[in-house]
Amino acid sequence: MKKCFLFIMAGFTFLFAQNKSNIYTEILQASDLNSKDIQISFNDFCEYPDICQDKSDKIWIVYSEYLNGKENIILKKINQMAIEDSFVVNKTSEGFEHGPRIIHQSKNTLWIVWCAKRNNNWDIYARSFSGREFSDEIRVTNNSAVDINPSITSDSEDNIWIAWESLRNNNFDIYVTKLSGTKISRPINISESGDMELRPYILSAGKNVYVTWDRQHKENYQIILRSFDGEKWEHEIKLSPDKGFNLAPTLSVSNENKITAAWHSNLQPDGKVGFTSWIYYKTVDKNSGIFYTTAKDSDWYKRGEDQALEFPSILYDKNNKLWIFGRPSQGFYIQCVKEKKSSPLYQLNVEGWGGRGQYAKPILGNDGNIYSVRRDIKYVYLNRFSPDEKLLNFNHDVKQIEFNYKKLTGISQAGNEDEKLILPDSIQIVYGDIHQHSSLSDGRGTIDECYTRSRYVYKYDFAALTDHEWFTHNLLTPSEWDRIKIIGQQFYTPGKFITYAAYEWTTPRLPKGFGHKNVFFLNWDKPIFSFDSAASTTKDLFALLKNNSAIAVPHHIGWTGTDWENHDEEVQPDVEIVSTHGAFEYMGNEPIRHRGGMPGNFVQDGLKKGLKFGLIGSSDGHGLREHHGVGRKDDEWQSGLTGVVVKNKSKNEIFEALKKRRVFATSGTKIQINFKINEKWMGEEINTNKPPKINFEVLGSSKISYVILVRDNENLLYLGKDLYEGRGIRTEYTDENLSPGKHWYYLRVIQDNGEMAWSSPIWVNYKL
Repeated sequence: MKKCFLFIMAGFTFLFAQNKSNIYTEILQASDLNSKDIQISFNDFCEYPDICQDKSDKIWIVYSEYLNGKENIILKKINQMAIEDSFVVNKTSEGFEHGPRIIHQSKNTLWIVWCAKRNNNWDIYARSFSGREFSDEIRVTNNSAVDINPSITSDSEDNIWIAWESLRNNNFDIYVTKLSGTKISRPINISESGDMELRPYILSAGKNVYVTWDRQHKENYQIILRSFDGEKWEHEIKLSPDKGFNLAPTLSVSNENKITAAWHSNLQPDGKVGFTSWIYYKTVDKNSGIFYTTAKDSDWYKRGEDQALEFPSILYDKNNKLWIFGRPSQGFYIQCVKEKKSSPLYQLNVEGWGGRGQYAKPILGNDGNIYSVRRDIKYVYLNRFSPDEKLLNFNHDVKQIEFNYKKLTGISQAGNEDEKLILPDSIQIVYGDIHQHSSLSDGRGTIDECYTRSRYVYKYDFAALTDHEWFTHNLLTPSEWDRIKIIGQQFYTPGKFITYAAYEWTTPRLPKGFGHKNVFFLNWDKPIFSFDSAASTTKDLFALLKNNSAIAVPHHIGWTGTDWENHDEEVQPDVEIVSTHGAFEYMGNEPIRHRGGMPGNFVQDGLKKGLKFGLIGSSDGHGLREHHGVGRKDDEWQSGLTGVVVKNKSKNEIFEALKKRRVFATSGTKIQINFKINEKWMGEEINTNKPPKINFEVLGSSKISYVILVRDNENLLYLGKDLYEGRGIRTEYTDENLSPGKHWYYLRVIQDNGEMAWSSPIWVNYKL
């Protein structure tokens, strides 16, 4: 039962909910399926595994490995659930070797395909393996395009088909080629739009070949399918609605030659676009608009660590039961569907919290068991379980959904787009969220979702993805970092939407470490300076950033702490004051509470030490409702926002404003602030021999309770609503009672709905 506590505070009321009820689907352990796990990798940084089985019942697993500064593609031979042999697939490891996929041909030959960046160019490579011998590498693509993320299948005539993403002419499309022996057909573009096409999955069924992928068009993603009948490519079939984020499709074929597609979507059965995703599936049929989901209505509203279910893989067993593998925010789940009934969720459980891989990849073994491989916490694991119906309880009705396309609705956007403060000299306020996470570290979703959501859903002006570079036995590999930069640059549109290369430098909490800092680069051609290697201290990090046109911003400082003693205003110009973890202005912050409480590590503590920094807000969104129970909003993506005062919406000017502290923070809504002292902008330092003249104007996104002028961490002036029907405050104030010395001023804004904002300080050196 939800418990609510009412806090009565100076002039306003704040409702704070604790012990929010969690709604859980029934979750069982995979051990109930006679499940067995074995560890396949022995290095922390192994990712993207795939699996197949040969005619002699040997299991083969490939994955990417990052070790000693190099990436390799590793092939493991498994016999009777034990590792028998290991091979390096790629012939060179001087470049980036990434994302392998594997299949078994009927002639008992393995084919492995992957993407590699060599000589500064991304291409697709393939290699076959028979017995203990590899063929020569086949360079499938050989052009200046970015060719990445391959998928592979083999048809009934033993032709190898490969699909992948190709960035050509400033757009991502889906390309396909066929290998007959070592002969490569001319790659063709099978996507039929000018939109961004990503994440292909290719599957053969007899002589037919099917390719599915997701298409991003502005604020929505749609699932697309094309098939090849042996002679020609059929026209596209649109499998999903064109509303919401429908992503990461996969395919499976039953014994009856029935093709089923599955994907994850934040489109809820009631037609609303939600904040977390679940898995939909449907039989491929040109005339069918019927979708199915195994989710209960409550599953879209869970608030624990196991929210959502995304990145599906599906498989039919010998009895045509459909098995669905998916990734919640923590862990991996399996669910079985038989006709219109589904089993409970079964958890492939490795104890602990942290970053995992995206997919569990399954196959149906020759012995009738189901084998799957996944990158769980720290290592790659092979799992085997029995699909025996006697072990299952089909206790839930599968929901059949027929969307009313006229009633589909999107996410509401915080802010007030209709009114804007009029600033002098064509100065404008632009907004962005520069602290977000994806499934590459400890969040949900994809790289491109970050930018799609920021630009098109919330209509921000700039954004950055800041996945952890090293955290919970997970590392951003060079290939992943390159993909982040490739996608980020694809969304960059000068004058309209600005993106930055960024990551989160992640160290232990004080006193063992230095806290967490987001790193932002002005230029895209920079490497990660990891705590795990190049930058093990703040001083090391700052020295590297100064030489690479970069800055750092500490965050959730009152929870994990920050090293004020190493503060350097040149390279650490700002501090994040608010996010989904709460507000960190001072210990006991209200009305927005904060997570944790480490004395001496709040914004006012740093200011009291005489340090200079601006204040920004960001969501620190991980794709969770209420950030697994510690956040304050259903939509944690709207838990923090940075306002920047610039003349032009340009990459250089926004970055320079961040460096000059011409910024302000909000708790996720587009509150507007214009704050000056003696005509100097927020973030500046001024000298004066007269009492300072303070001007400020605030336009809220809702009714304002108070605007408070803070001097030297003390509340100096309270102002209530008097303009814009309660949404605005404008005043001029001269601080006649100021004593000589060094002082700092900033604004704190509190709205009736509990949203807040803070200006960056202005420092005043007052001499009589």
